Amino acid sequence: MPKILEHIFGKKRKRADDEGDVSETSASDGVGPLEFPGDCEGNASGTDLVFVHGLRGSRLRTWSSGDVFWPRDFLKDDVKSARVITWGYDASVANAFTYASNESIFGHAETLLSDLARLRGGITRPIIFICHSLGGLVVKEALIKSAAYNSHRRHPTLGEIYASTIGVIFLGTPHRGSSKENLGEVVANVAKLSFRQPNKQLLQTLKSDSHILENQRDQFTTISSKLSIVCIREELPTGVGLIVGEASASYDGFNVRRDAINTNHMNMVKFPSKGDEGYKRTLGHIDDIRNAERPEIQQGNKMSESRKDEILKALEFSTIRKREEDIDNAYDQTCSWILDHQPTNNDSSAKPSQFLSWLKNDETFFWISGKAGSGKSTLMKYIYEHPKTREELCQWADGRDLILTGYFFFDRGDKDQKSREGMLRSILYQVLSTRRDLIPKVFGKFLVRELPQPQWFITWANLSSAFISMLGYLQESKICLFLDGLDEYRMIDRVDQYTEEEMDLIYDGTNEDEAWGQSTWIADGHREIVQFLRRFKNRGNVKVCISSRELGVFEQGFQNFPRLQVHEHTAMSIAQYCEGRLTEEAPDLMDRPDFVTSITGKSCGVFLWVRLVADMLIQGHSDGNSKDELLKTLDSLPPRLGGKDGLYMRMMQNVKREYLPESKRLFQLVMHWDKTYHHGPLDIITLFLAEPGHLEANSEQKLRARNDRVLFKSWGELQPQWTDLQRRLKSRCGGLLEGTDNIQFMHQTAKEFMCRNYLWSKIFDNFAGFVGESDLNLAMLSGLIRRLKCCREATIKSESLQDPEVFNDPSGLDDEIPDPFKKLKVPDRGCQLLHSALYYARYRQKSCNRFDHYVELLDELDNASDQLTRDWKDGLPGSLRQTYIANASWTEFFIKRSTPGVHSLIAEHAARFIGRLNPGNSNIKSFLELAIMINLVPYAEAKIRGKSLPRPQLQSLLLQATRRVDIRWRGQGYGMWGPANPNISEMLLQEGADPNCRDTESNAAMVSDEGWTAWTGLLQTGDKLHIGDSTIEKWISTVKIFLKYGADPTVADTIITATWPHEPQYEKGLADIMELISKAKATWDPK
Repeated sequence: MPKILEHIFGKKRKRADDEGDVSETSASDGVGPLEFPGDCEGNASGTDLVFVHGLRGSRLRTWSSGDVFWPRDFLKDDVKSARVITWGYDASVANAFTYASNESIFGHAETLLSDLARLRGGITRPIIFICHSLGGLVVKEALIKSAAYNSHRRHPTLGEIYASTIGVIFLGTPHRGSSKENLGEVVANVAKLSFRQPNKQLLQTLKSDSHILENQRDQFTTISSKLSIVCIREELPTGVGLIVGEASASYDGFNVRRDAINTNHMNMVKFPSKGDEGYKRTLGHIDDIRNAERPEIQQGNKMSESRKDEILKALEFSTIRKREEDIDNAYDQTCSWILDHQPTNNDSSAKPSQFLSWLKNDETFFWISGKAGSGKSTLMKYIYEHPKTREELCQWADGRDLILTGYFFFDRGDKDQKSREGMLRSILYQVLSTRRDLIPKVFGKFLVRELPQPQWFITWANLSSAFISMLGYLQESKICLFLDGLDEYRMIDRVDQYTEEEMDLIYDGTNEDEAWGQSTWIADGHREIVQFLRRFKNRGNVKVCISSRELGVFEQGFQNFPRLQVHEHTAMSIAQYCEGRLTEEAPDLMDRPDFVTSITGKSCGVFLWVRLVADMLIQGHSDGNSKDELLKTLDSLPPRLGGKDGLYMRMMQNVKREYLPESKRLFQLVMHWDKTYHHGPLDIITLFLAEPGHLEANSEQKLRARNDRVLFKSWGELQPQWTDLQRRLKSRCGGLLEGTDNIQFMHQTAKEFMCRNYLWSKIFDNFAGFVGESDLNLAMLSGLIRRLKCCREATIKSESLQDPEVFNDPSGLDDEIPDPFKKLKVPDRGCQLLHSALYYARYRQKSCNRFDHYVELLDELDNASDQLTRDWKDGLPGSLRQTYIANASWTEFFIKRSTPGVHSLIAEHAARFIGRLNPGNSNIKSFLELAIMINLVPYAEAKIRGKSLPRPQLQSLLLQATRRVDIRWRGQGYGMWGPANPNISEMLLQEGADPNCRDTESNAAMVSDEGWTAWTGLLQTGDKLHIGDSTIEKWISTVKIFLKYGADPTVADTIITATWPHEPQYEKGLADIMELISKAKATWDPK
């Protein structure tokens, strides 16, 4: 490279313009941020003013005139509550606009973000950038990157820079070309200031990079639409002429203000005094930006902004980015080929990637297909996150707002990671988080009324309507969706509509991918997602990049789409991967190229197979095997993953025979866990605590959970234990299961392999495992209880008591629903374990064949859960040791409940029906109450039937049983709910409860002749029963039971008419009830 190019952005030469700079600042000059704190108070108040010089400038000298450094010397008096940060950097013109170079404006932009994020360290005050010359390009690129991080929820500290920026002042920054010069030539003129004579090579370099600069301008125009932008130009020429003319010094936009300073390009940021006209103009713009609010803040008020936050919180879920984060990053540069135009295989039949062309053209769809395990998800993650993808899409966007969003289906994850509801929640959340102005338009009806409970807010009908509405409001934008793993999409919300036979996997596919197994339920889901995607075909502003296996339904549905078959492009990448792994992990392996060639040849493009084989060879080399032995092993390995003769079978055949009973139970538990609706991970300790079963060895009665003592330890303290269990898991399960804090199959194909019944039989033969679903459920329930007893992360800490005085006078907490526990910090892990345990207790109770063990385990769950509050109670001040708080059940700490409001037609009676709930009634005071509310029927039967409970207690329980309540875990976005259960209600009435008993606790402050009774409470819940047939049928049955046991028929007509779900299929039920009411009235005796 010519030395003259090195000098432009590299080592500085003394220039005439540098003469006279202050010596006192020169010693502090350099690169990185230099801070002048000012008088800001706190992390949120005031403003950060960030100064960025141009190329070959200086963080101090650029802004100095003589001995005056005006950002420090003038602004400290003229701009109150401001911190000045001036940032310096160095560069080389040879790489000035090369994306991959750390010396380019792109590399400097990343450094600027990192430096500011580190310097701000939790500070949230607004930012104003003031930049000179080509430093404006660095700031533009930094904000573009930060906006992308903020949109994708990656690197939050870097994304926060864009979120906090309220304005940018550009001084002499070129934004566009003129009628005589393109933008690259304008930028070249600025760089040319460093030369006494023009440099043709420099000019040519920057001319060829003009399209990059124009793409940057278009992207910045999009992301800066809500910022205050000021573009200031010079009015006088330098010795070589006017550097950045009027046409180049600004760009179009309603938010862009234009101004000028009567000096040349170099001196326009050097102000000798406060009276300087340039300083006064710049100061005025700083004040204007500080005093202006961003548009979305001007439009909304505090209440609407709070509701927007609620809506976004309801859309978000805990695993919203987990799959994307868990996908392996591309090894070295093994995926870079997809963003190149060159062929990717030595084989002449390999096609060059069409992907780059698709990013820029008007084609709607691009299909990335491949064999199972070929690396599709890794490739999708690579292209979705790579900056070049957005850069190329900007050409398609052609200056319009560009939105990128992605979703990665994951069958081994929770329901939100593999359902259509989860997909739309993720997409809506990603877009609306950055376009909050659309929330009132998309979810307008929820801004003026109470947000419904999550289970109704996140229905397919509501989400799909919002999604279509959002697309309608984004017609002026360009949207690109990345959807990975369509073959792992599952119709979670309709699983109950399929028979057991329709859920069974069938293995008669005609191609290799279908040989892994399909069911009617899975195939119907695949057809559904194809139909959903094809709706985008005629939307000119939407692109969709999809990936999947090469299943028949996708071959048919996507047959005319541009396509890339991953396994046809990976030969060189596989060889590179093998070479890298063997070099790093087996450096003394002889004849390494022979192994690389052999592995690549046998792989058939399946990266997962390659990874597993590399693991085996590296382990064999570590064990001292010779080259010939390793080659023999390699030659003997099957070239496919699945099937009776595949690599997975070989891995399981290597498991020692004496380990197979334990192996079988571990696989049974993990596969059973995958089928349940749970929150939180299955960690390795819980798994191995469940594996032995719920009973002690050689015992028919002793519960393992009861014999465990409570000894709380943190995950870190348990590391020696789970490290040993990691090795045990690998030796028992052949490497098909992996993880510590979250046990999963190592790949979807491994899960599908273990789901094949004939292979299961071949592996485990007649080895003992869990016999039936009842044993499995009780084992998992036992494991969760035992985990609670040793999980410190599940306990409520003593420091969670934020304000002890709140318990002395709970009536002053909240006028609507006073709750002395609501400010408590409840641990996420405790809620996850408790929710999972109750899920097994509630939804798996029908399969239980040992109810005595079931009831004992739930008693132990109650006891263990109370221990979670022990530290907190021990930390109570002495004044509170004698209050009811000291003896409160764990249910009051972890759970809150809400009772849906009554129907509008009986609103005039609502206050008398509901009243003002006192603390004792707003919380669930015992595990028995909770069991009744969530319909743990066998447990309730065991604790109530024939126990001669006092009538007041029976009636209190009946009041709970008749209210359709929502059970929510405190601080969490999930819970459970339960309609009135006719079996529990009838049992309580048989034991002596009065169907017309009044809720005296909640009605203490109400008129004495009015109130909520068990009967009226039951009737009004009909308004909320539009969920499913079984829910309404249970309600009808319960109403009939109450009438049978003497419920007051005179109050029923109005309430039932108001609350009845007016649907034809329930007319007979209504007729039956009205007939019973009529007969009851004839014999009713109010006495």
